[in-house]
This record gives sequence, structure tokens and C-alpha cells, in this order.
Amino acid sequence: MRWKILIALISLAVLTSNAQEEHIYRVKKLKGEAQVRHGAKENWQKLATGDTLHADDTIILWKDGYIEIETENSTFKSSGGIILNISDLKRLTKEEFLLQLAFEEMKNIPEVKREKQNARSTGIYGSEINIKEPKPKEAQNLTHFWTGGVKSLFENGFYETASIRAKNLMSKFNELKDDIDLKIIVAKSLEKLGLYGEAIAEYRKIISSSNDESLNSKLEKKISELKSKITSSENSR
Repeated sequence: MRWKILIALISLAVLTSNAQEEHIYRVKKLKGEAQVRHGAKENWQKLATGDTLHADDTIILWKDGYIEIETENSTFKSSGGIILNISDLKRLTKEEFLLQLAFEEMKNIPEVKREKQNARSTGIYGSEINIKEPKPKEAQNLTHFWTGGVKSLFENGFYETASIRAKNLMSKFNELKDDIDLKIIVAKSLEKLGLYGEAIAEYRKIISSSNDESLNSKLEKKISELKSKITSSENSR
């Protein structure tokens, strides 16, 4: 019962933090084939240069494509092979970020995962990710498109939403639960945001589950570097 109350409180806090004036996004440039799903609708429509997008939209850009989307303060650029929730094209305050990160961690509690197994979960962060695949393309597993979207978010500096979406995907899809690339994106995002202690914790999780000695050696070195930064920061106070 306690975890249910805690989730409810976190959900309310995140919803409140997201209750702000909606920004309209615009497709500045588009090459190749792309589609958009507006809101909770299950039908997909062709996306074109000049189209406007809203926070509750989801887009898919097929391989060999390229897109530029004007966001509130920058231009998001990505090559093809991605699925992207437009709600992820935003920066978060440290408080908002840690709150939403806590919510994703909370969803990994065994009792919570069991309760949600037979329920459709739209969550409080972005759109439902178990979307119906766009009709024009042959049936295929699109989890790698979601992973591609996370990588593009990271490359464009959306470190908060990249890490949250990565955790979201790892908890949602069994084939991604141990994805090293997503785990590293989470750790690197935390590092980029100056959350060195949290980044160290994520790097240690990777090391504990990895048999790649070369990778583990690099991550141990990274942990040492971050510890030095923490010590330096504390000494300068």
C-alpha cells in the first residue's frame, strides 16, 4: 500500500510540473518517409516539411531518412530509424528530472511490475510506447527504432528525457532490459547533467552485470574520474 501512495504522490507532482503552456513544434526539414500519430489516435498519417507537431504526438522516421524539428530553444536533428515522442523534446529542471527519474525507478518495483502486466499503461510521462505499428510498412520489431530515438535525444543534448526514456524502454520491453547502449546513455546523461554520484551508481550497475573486461576497465576509470570531480567540488566549497 505504501508504494501505491508514493506512486500517486509522485504522479501528481510530475503532472503538476508538466502543467505549463504547450509549445508548438515545426518540421523544418524532412527527407525520406515519416509518419505521425496525433495524441491517443491509433492511425498514422504522412508527415511533411512544414507540419506542426504537439507534445502528445509521436513520429516514426524510417531508415535512410533525415529530419529537423524546431523546438522551443533549438533544432532537433536526426537521421532515420527512430521513433520519438515529441514530449521528449524539452529540457527539465533538476527537480523535475529527479522526480520523473524516481517515477521510472518506482515502476521497476516487482509488485508494481506484476500489477501492470495485464494493464495498458499510458503512464504520466509521454505517450504509451506500445503503439500499433504504422500500416504502410511490413510487420517488424520496432524496439530498435525506440532505441534510435533515445540515442538521438542524447546526441541533441536532451539528457534528461534521453535517460528517462531509456529507463522506460528497459522496463517496458524484455529484449531491452539489459541493453548496454541504453544503460550507458543513462549513466552518461547523468554525468553530463553534473549528477556525478548518480552517474557512478549507474556505471557500477553496468559493471556488475557485464562480462566485458575491456568495457568494465573503461568504466572503472570513468568512476575514478567522477570521484575526483566530486572531491574537487567539495574542496572548493
